[in-house]
Amino acid sequence: MINLSGIPKTSSLIDEGLKEQLTGIFSRMPKPVVLKAVVDMKQEKDAEMASFLHAISQLGSQLSVELYTPAEAASHVPDLDTSYLPVTGFYKNGQYRRVAFHGVPGGKEINSFILAILNLSGDCQDVPEKLKKRIGTLKKASNIKICVSLSCHHCPAVVTACQQIAILSPGVEAEMIDAALYPELVKKFNISRVPMIITDDRDIYMGSKTIEEIVNLLKF
Repeated sequence: MINLSGIPKTSSLIDEGLKEQLTGIFSRMPKPVVLKAVVDMKQEKDAEMASFLHAISQLGSQLSVELYTPAEAASHVPDLDTSYLPVTGFYKNGQYRRVAFHGVPGGKEINSFILAILNLSGDCQDVPEKLKKRIGTLKKASNIKICVSLSCHHCPAVVTACQQIAILSPGVEAEMIDAALYPELVKKFNISRVPMIITDDRDIYMGSKTIEEIVNLLKF
């Protein structure tokens, strides 16, 4: 595990106003959440993510962070896809809860990152019970990649919807991917606009989607 004492506790993504706001929000987290990230500290974006995670972990007693090198990933975070670094997985009660971020949640995506923490801690309290039951009936195991741009106004809502489905369904994984960081992924899936949802590395759905629409996609 990477020693956090060597990682800055500050981040350009968290100014004093946001710091104060998040401190209040995280103080109301009902259950602990652990953020486990795989970072290559020789890379600029990975180092930026490490500092962001260390900074955000200072803002709530129910939030903690663990950082691992790529060489440590297989033994410490075997469930995380380390194809695209940096990657951060969300854990609760010692288990990976099938929500991951590839990249640094700057721009609009800091909102979906914070909501992922809150939704996992509170078991998606803002999702109606009827919809929770529908999500619970999903039988097919699915991986969802949500390719985004950090300047996209529609992307965070799609990311959050997919995260909520993953938290509530044991067969679904949701991975946010900052497409700008991974040109090989852009080429592989011919990503020309966002948000783009890719299910099981096969089926592609473009544009904004509600949580209900995404659930319907996963039922097929």
